Amino acid sequence: MEKLELFVPGRLCILGEHSDWAGVNRLFNSKIVPGKALVTGIEQGIYATVEKSDKFSIVSDLECFKGESFECDMDTELLRNTASNGGFFSYVAGVASYINEHYRVEGIKVNITKMDLPIKSGLSSSAAICILITRAFNKLYHLHLNTIGEMNIAYMGELRAPSRCGRLDQACAFGKNPVCMSFDGNDISVQPLSLK
Repeated sequence: MEKLELFVPGRLCILGEHSDWAGVNRLFNSKIVPGKALVTGIEQGIYATVEKSDKFSIVSDLECFKGESFECDMDTELLRNTASNGGFFSYVAGVASYINEHYRVEGIKVNITKMDLPIKSGLSSSAAICILITRAFNKLYHLHLNTIGEMNIAYMGELRAPSRCGRLDQACAFGKNPVCMSFDGNDISVQPLSLK
């Protein structure tokens, strides 16, 4: 059975924090200029091995998980209910529910092998795990999503959890590379930056 190793870093906003929220206002007023931000991935992140499964499950031997794991049938309603309850597993359940609702897939098993990204520190740990789950489905089930596609699904999945993060956080999908992001209503564009 195919098993993949994935890494998704956290992110740091260099310039333009909350411009993603400001850019959303263009949905209602086109005279507002689009939001723009410079964002970079960082060295810390989430490492995992992923493989296909008949259910959706997250396991880890890491001390920070205190022996907790998550397993659920690939059932959109069950996953959405879990997502709405909050907590770390709400994010992964939100993404899995969105994927299950829009694609013909079975489950995945995610084993988080290392996590040096602090949680609740403003470094987008929730976005990182959402990107990781989306990327796992994308690669294992050959969904042919590009990076922007992964970002969009991760964002929609994260919205199913109680927190309300902005689009800027999904920049971690580009790895440790700096990017310039533009926010125009619900649309985003991302331009990778080359540094000397």
